[in-house]
Amino acid sequence: MTATTTKTLEATLAPPTAHKERKLCDLLDTYREGLREAFDAGCDTMSATSDVVTPYDLPYQAKAAL
Repeated sequence: MTATTTKTLEATLAPPTAHKERKLCDLLDTYREGLREAFDAGCDTMSATSDVVTPYDLPYQAKAAL
């Protein structure tokens, strides 16, 4: 009978650099601003929300999430 050897790989996340952390905070602020504007405008469809958040500097995934 053949013996089986198992290896376990462990990964940890490194903390973000100061630059990345600042960019993430800026992105979050922009996202919240767009979300607030969409609510204030009374958007009730994806199309209406898209019209409101299009000018914001957000990745397409964030705009789609709104």
